[in-house]
Amino acid sequence: MPANRTERGSVLVMFTLSLFLMVGVLGLVVDIGWCYYRKQVAQSAADAAVLAAAAASTSAPDVFTCGTNGIACQDPTSCGTSIPNPPTTNLQVGCLYAQTNGFSAGSGQTVLISANTTSPSPGAPGVQVPYWITVSINEQEAQSFSAIFGQAFLNVGAHATASVFPAPGDCVYALAGSGVGLSVNGNVAVQTKCGIYVDSNSSSALTASGSNSTITVTGADIYVVGGVSTQNSTQVSPTPTTGASVASDPLQFMPAPTVGACTSAGVNLTGHSTQTISQGVYCGSISVGGNASLIMNPGTYILKNGFSVAGGGTVTGSGVTLYNLSGTIAVSGGANMTLSAPISGTYQGVTIFQDRSNTSTVKIDGGATQFINGVIYTPAAELDYTGGSGTTSLSTLLVGNTVVFVGNSYITATPTTGYSGGAGGPTLIQ
Repeated sequence: MPANRTERGSVLVMFTLSLFLMVGVLGLVVDIGWCYYRKQVAQSAADAAVLAAAAASTSAPDVFTCGTNGIACQDPTSCGTSIPNPPTTNLQVGCLYAQTNGFSAGSGQTVLISANTTSPSPGAPGVQVPYWITVSINEQEAQSFSAIFGQAFLNVGAHATASVFPAPGDCVYALAGSGVGLSVNGNVAVQTKCGIYVDSNSSSALTASGSNSTITVTGADIYVVGGVSTQNSTQVSPTPTTGASVASDPLQFMPAPTVGACTSAGVNLTGHSTQTISQGVYCGSISVGGNASLIMNPGTYILKNGFSVAGGGTVTGSGVTLYNLSGTIAVSGGANMTLSAPISGTYQGVTIFQDRSNTSTVKIDGGATQFINGVIYTPAAELDYTGGSGTTSLSTLLVGNTVVFVGNSYITATPTTGYSGGAGGPTLIQ
């Protein structure tokens, strides 16, 4: 039976309503897609602005002070429409970059920038930083098709936080404030192509005992807060600068790893045995002696009871970080040790990190067969060190409460880390 006029009219009404709904949904998709695109553009502008502001921070290498050297600190403040060119502060540099990338106050846009030296930063509460900068961008997007649903505008926003990590500038730091901070004992030659900094205020803060012990730094300087004690003036070159200001710990902002449940009871290798191990929490010690060989896969090894290599023991590993929570680390003469730090990640450039509360002496004395490329960080403990050879220099940063060179040592450069090292500089952290 043919449909009556009423039925035909109902179909037409339903079709019209469906068409209206489909057009509305299509419009909503178009509007959301446009907002997503604008959000990506805003994020790129926020990243560029915050990194530019961080790069313009021209503070001293290890101190960031609000109101000096062009470094500004402020609560979230609008960049405004009138930005000095050239800028007079680093935050104005950030505002100018945001403006250049199409974002400034007015026309439905806001750009807020804030900075401070408090740590941690609000943008990345788990990261300890010396100075942080945050840029927030907001833009109102007029809706085209979807405005018919009563939503005339949508807000899109972007947020970026950067920090400035100082470059250490030196490859040996002795952090103790008193007593002998750095010493060279016996017939020991120390050669570096990067500087040395001794924080002790003692008159013998840097000591070279024995007429044949020498420290030679090329292309850099030696700074001592206190004084220098040597047998003759030729033992230390160049002549140290004494009365220097105290240098801060170059890795003070590096976080300690989270310690979980034990994954291993420990390792004890002797004789001619060979073993390969992987990262984890080692509740017992790792000990390698005799002619045994230990191969370490890349990763972070948390040591709850120390690490030792003695005799003819051999340890090799690439991309390895040892975090020593308690106990000692001891690599004695005759040991063969070749370790290199990770090239990325949280502990980029860090090979040994002793817990900041662990005062046990760390002894790295493998002689010419010991090659550790990366940071050795023992901020609360004495670091006894020998490393490299006259033909194979190391990229190493030594940071100890005190540092004692017990054998010939050769360092050519500082490794780059995520917190300090290399050229330092701005880092995007959120």
